[in-house]
Amino acid sequence: MNYFSDISLWWILPITLLSLGLAYAYYYKSKQKDQWESKQRKVLMGLRATSLFLLLFLLLGLVWETIDYRKEKPLFITLIDQSSSINNYKDSAKVKQQITDFRTAFSERFGDRFELVEWAVGETARPFKTLEFEDKKTNLALGFEQIRELYFNRNIGGITLISDGNFNDGVHPMYEAERIELTPVFALGIGDTITRRDALVRSVNSNEVAFLNNQFPIEATIDFNKMNRGPVKVSLMHLGKVIQTQTVSCTNTFFDQQAVTFNVTAKQKGFQRYTVQVEYKNGEFSKENNQQSCYVEVVDNKNLIVCLSSAPHPDIAAIRSILEEDEQSSVKADLIQTYSLSKERPNLVVWYENGNKPNATLFNELKQKKIPVLLIVGPTTSPQVIQSYNIGLRLSSNSQQEDAYPSVSKGFSAFEFTSTFTDASSIYPPLRTKFSTPNLPANAEIVLQQRVGDIVKKDPLMYLSTQQDVRMGVVLGEGLWRWKMKEYASKKNIDGFREFVQKVSQYLTVRQQKDPLRISLPKRFNVTDNIEIKAEFYNEAMELITTPNITFSYTKKGGGKQQSEFAPFTNFYKTTIGQLEPGTYSWTAIANNKGKVHKKSGEFIIEDIAIESMDTRADFGVLNQLAQQSDGKFETLENYKRLLDVIAARKDISTMQFADSGYTSLIDWIWIFVIIILLFGTEWFLRRWWGGY
Repeated sequence: MNYFSDISLWWILPITLLSLGLAYAYYYKSKQKDQWESKQRKVLMGLRATSLFLLLFLLLGLVWETIDYRKEKPLFITLIDQSSSINNYKDSAKVKQQITDFRTAFSERFGDRFELVEWAVGETARPFKTLEFEDKKTNLALGFEQIRELYFNRNIGGITLISDGNFNDGVHPMYEAERIELTPVFALGIGDTITRRDALVRSVNSNEVAFLNNQFPIEATIDFNKMNRGPVKVSLMHLGKVIQTQTVSCTNTFFDQQAVTFNVTAKQKGFQRYTVQVEYKNGEFSKENNQQSCYVEVVDNKNLIVCLSSAPHPDIAAIRSILEEDEQSSVKADLIQTYSLSKERPNLVVWYENGNKPNATLFNELKQKKIPVLLIVGPTTSPQVIQSYNIGLRLSSNSQQEDAYPSVSKGFSAFEFTSTFTDASSIYPPLRTKFSTPNLPANAEIVLQQRVGDIVKKDPLMYLSTQQDVRMGVVLGEGLWRWKMKEYASKKNIDGFREFVQKVSQYLTVRQQKDPLRISLPKRFNVTDNIEIKAEFYNEAMELITTPNITFSYTKKGGGKQQSEFAPFTNFYKTTIGQLEPGTYSWTAIANNKGKVHKKSGEFIIEDIAIESMDTRADFGVLNQLAQQSDGKFETLENYKRLLDVIAARKDISTMQFADSGYTSLIDWIWIFVIIILLFGTEWFLRRWWGGY
């Protein structure tokens, strides 16, 4: 037993002397010494000295270590694969009985020797209840991860994994298993490794979003296992009808894989389901995996970008060439003096102004309709023209011009440029601009500053501002096209110029969110996802509040309406609607704030990709690898008795003795205070009994 003290234990000697000295002085040197006989004084002095010693001894803060020894039986954990792929094998009907027999035999043989724990693993890792084999995906690594977290520092004797070895979610189980050090894994394999005769759709890939009346590709990968050589028909279905058919050829009777691409025209808006189906041949192992579906959201909201100038200009051409690379944007050019907003509403206008043929009426109409503008101001533009546009910019009437190189402003924070643009900007030629210091709007944020040689001036070369909730970018110079040409000549690419144009245009076209009700809800889920929805509500000062009531309702096409309430938390709302059946759902969220109703609506889809039906043979290689790397053993499930004999022969799986240490402080012992009180009480009683005071 180890002792510790805040103060040196050498202080016991002076404490003893002090206690005896005080007691002696009281009973032998005070005026009351004659009240008691010699023997009585000795007893009373002993009681007083002992009481004082114990009180002073407590001040030393004495602590000692206590050690308790306990024995812990080995913990043996069984992981049972509950995924639906177990049903893919011809002996799947026997699997449940074989697992039950193993569990019974294991418990009877090792119930006294081990502490037994059972877990189910599939979509999740959870305590085992019953054999179901219904999980729609397999994450074997999750089982080992759960063991490591829950049973850390426990005496884990071994882990038994009962599985077919196939996994389609998470990392390889080997990586999590090896983190549980010195723990053998004993694997029992379900199914067989024989390749079955089967044709299946391995995967279907498509764009998540397509635009109305545009073509988009759907790519499918077809696997052929032990199929006869020859042509096989692959069909694409939409709304229950075959819309396209292609023929592929199986060229290898053992295994072959073919890719098929369908080019589809988006004819209907909303989420559209497309199904790729491979022709079923007699004798195939499974028909369920002969088709697979994908969902494509068809939208009709291409960004319209209009480039305006009073005459053709290379700056407009350079910017337009980048904007046209975006498939989601439609770019057109027109003249400032003839363009009209009567037939269309652009999402962005790129306006080059040289001052020759201004159109203040059109410019102010763009502002009135809250259309973002990227304005390029030429060096010859008069301050009166800019003033007529009423954007808060004031230019000098000085007609002198200068060349200014670009330098990214250190204080700019609206978005970030990568090193691709910042490095390229160091080699860009200068823009031609007015020789003056312009007055910017109060809320202007400078993007680029003017640089002359190595000196960065405070004067802006480009800035961003917001007026009446409309974003505007202004370039105070001409010659952007030279940036593109110089970068290509130096680096054989225009990645820096592309980043500049794309980031500025994206920033300008993103509308500022002013709606008080905001819903965070992805558009795609899997049938295995537990759907959780978050909502926020802002007051007039754009502060988050949780006082309004918010309801959420959703309806599956062709089904009934379901409704739930958002629960408020600190500064947001949340509701959980759980797992849903596959299909397309429309949703509506309604918030009532002081009698004013706010509404949001949209759509989401639940996809059901039958990935468990893709694997028609067991992967014993994974199980063997787990067993070998951990010094365990692999057997097939039907030979589980061999595995029990191996486990029984292991001498390293044994009960361990653990020492649990703790610390106890003397001042925490109540009986010490009881003794002190009894000593003082006894002294007081005897003084009274013997006639003293």
